[in-house]
Amino acid sequence: MSKVVLISVMMACMLISSSYGKATLTCEQVTVWLTPCIPYGTLGGSVLPLCCQGVHSLNAAYKNGDDRRLTCHCVQDRAALIPLIDYTRINQIGDLCGSKCPFKVYPSTDCDKVK
Repeated sequence: MSKVVLISVMMACMLISSSYGKATLTCEQVTVWLTPCIPYGTLGGSVLPLCCQGVHSLNAAYKNGDDRRLTCHCVQDRAALIPLIDYTRINQIGDLCGSKCPFKVYPSTDCDKVK
């Protein structure tokens, strides 16, 4: 893994999570589950099995819309910190892992409108 990716992961892990209404998830949980997806999101290649495990764990953990909105904000905020992030690849991960994502993440995504 490149130094840029490692530094980005460390920065993402150090951020303080935000609170969203009745969310049962935390941004830290989302970050832990999705960190294995960063290499694919920046470099392409194959999606790591740990990435797909994280995607499945995240989708199983959603309890309400607040969880989905928190996740959207978290992914959006973390992705903005990662140099060379490819949003097209990021949005392919759910399909590649056989798990639907309830929203698409781009810098312009209005996460407050996620249902």
